[in-house]
Order: sequence, then C-alpha cells, then structure tokens
Amino acid sequence: MKTIIKLAAMVLMLQLLCGCWDVKNIEKLSFARGLAIDETDDHQYKLTYQNLLPQSEDSQSSGKPEFVNVTSHGKTILEAVSDVSIKDPPIYSDHLKVILLGEKLLKNQNIDQVFNHFIRDDELRRSSYLMAARGKAGEIFTKGIPKQQLTMPSEKLIDLTNNSGYNGKIMMPLRIGRASIYCQNGHSFLIQAVKNQKGKAKYDGAGIIKSGSNTLVGFLSADETQTLTWVMGTIQGGVMPAEEKGRPITFEIKKSKSKIKPAIQNGKPVFHISVKTTGILTEDQNPKENSFSESYLRKLENIFEQKLKHDIKQIMDQLQHTYKADPIFLSDYIRIQYPDYWNKVKGHWDETFTEAEFTYDISFKIINFGTVGR
Repeated sequence: MKTIIKLAAMVLMLQLLCGCWDVKNIEKLSFARGLAIDETDDHQYKLTYQNLLPQSEDSQSSGKPEFVNVTSHGKTILEAVSDVSIKDPPIYSDHLKVILLGEKLLKNQNIDQVFNHFIRDDELRRSSYLMAARGKAGEIFTKGIPKQQLTMPSEKLIDLTNNSGYNGKIMMPLRIGRASIYCQNGHSFLIQAVKNQKGKAKYDGAGIIKSGSNTLVGFLSADETQTLTWVMGTIQGGVMPAEEKGRPITFEIKKSKSKIKPAIQNGKPVFHISVKTTGILTEDQNPKENSFSESYLRKLENIFEQKLKHDIKQIMDQLQHTYKADPIFLSDYIRIQYPDYWNKVKGHWDETFTEAEFTYDISFKIINFGTVGR
C-alpha cells in the first residue's frame, strides 16, 4: 500500500515538473509598451504599437534603438490587433503600459466601447495608463521622432507621471480599469492630455470625458488643469505666478488641502470649497520688497488667494455652462450626504450641476521666503 502511495506521489510530482501549459517563445513575440489608437477618415481603427526590440550588451554602444513602431488597421479593434500578425510577430500585451487615444476618436466614439476589447483581454493589465492626444495619437509616437532616438516616447510618458510633485499641471495617472468604472457608473472625468511638440511628447492639460456619451467634449489648458487638481485636493506641487504692482511674484506649493462641503438650498445644490495651501515665496521682483514684514507677506498671500479664487470661479463656470459636465465628482458628495435628493436628480445630474452654486474659502500661507528680505 505504501509503495502505491509513493508511486502516485511521484506521478503527481512529474506532472508539476513538466512545464507551463501556456509557455510562449519570447523570441517570436513583440512586447508592446505603448499603443496609440486613431480613427481613420474611412471610420476604421488605426493602431500604432511601440514595441521593445531585443537588446544585447553592445546595443547601446552601437546606437541600436530599443523600440520599433508597428501600425495596423481594422474595422474593429481586435481585427486591427490581429492584422499585426500578418506582417510582424504577434503582439504580447502583458507589458503594455500606456494607451493613447486620438482626438478624433475621442470626439466621435464612446471610449468605453473603444477599449472594451482591452478590458475583456485577460493578458492586458487594468493598471495600464490611459491618455488623450491633442490631434492624432499615432503622431505622438512617430512625428518628428529622430530615427536613431534610443528612448521610447511611450516610456517618457510613463516617466512624466512621476513629476506631479514638481508641477501641479500633471494629473494623477488614470488607469484603464478606473476609466472603465467611471464609464459604467455614469461619471464624467478628466484624462491627461498629451501633444507632440517638435518631436517630443509633452503633457498639455486635460480632456473632459462627458458622462452618458463617454465622448470628449473639450480640452482644458495646463493652468486650468492645475486649478482643478487644487480643488480636488490632488495637487502635490507646482507654482503659482502672480503680480504685485506690475512686478512678478511666484508662490511654490509645498502642501495643500481642500475640503468640499455640500448643501441643498431652495432645491439646488450648493458647494462650499475650502482650499488651504502652504508654501514658499520663491520670487519677488519688487525692489522694495520686505519679506521680514508680516504685513508685507500677508499682502502677498492675499494676492495669491484672490488669483486662485478667480481661477476657480472661471473654471467652474466653464464646467457648468460650456461643457455642462462634472468631471471632478461633486455628485459623490451629494450622493453620500443627501441620498434622498440624489435619487431625484441622478438621472439628470449634468442639468442639475449647471444650476449649482459655489462659495469659497481660499487660504495661502507663506512659510518661507528664502534668503532675501529687506
């Protein structure tokens, strides 16, 4: 009996040692790191993959690029993906890190349906970043790029997400899984915008995806994007330029906290937005500046407070009356704190949002002014 048990155990062990059932020969695969999707003039899909090339120890010294761009076309996303295998090795998407959607595609099509294939594909990770291109997405990867450029544009886009602590115009990365949840739950949301600037990929504001249609209704500038990250409390760093008697002054953000308090008045939502920011006076070109004076610093703080308040009012007016969309999730505050009211308006929140009122409490505190002071 013991012998039979030992033999059975040995057979099971041999089965475990026989290898992986889904093993793939890496020499016959294309490892995609970036993907740009555009809508063509004949309403098909154009895919531009940015794939890693096999590297050897002397690849860098020989100037061999680390990537290759591969394009394909199809009436559906999957047909375009399959088209790659006709002329290149099949795409392996496990390492796909960034998906870039073209402006025409975003305006004309429901993006939840566009990336439906990628959500269904068990190879693609839901942590892949999603971004919006100003213009054609494929040109971000290809237009004006030197033939011998070693660094992948898609890799640069990924690296730029780490710079939000230095620049408030950089949004928190939007992942494809999170974007799918927003679409399914009927939320408007922001998506990081990218443009091609003289052959280099550059972050440039944000696109607004409107609930319901899940299409792009417009772009925000980089400054407007920073203002909204301030309101949402996601800003980690950056600067605010202003003027004092016609001379430039600059505030560097070190820490900021925002709080949004909702209320219902006369059947309409009212939001009180409180923003408290501390930072450094990093520039003051007034020759008579006196940073050692508390009253002088308070005067500058008031200038920054009034500027941010003006900027917030301006962008909220655009969201309400130009785009008629709530991409900063103010609806969640109503849903959580006023569920009965929310049940009445959730079917037409965008219209209700256009009638919302806002009050503000903006506070700046200069905690350091460097080594200059009268």
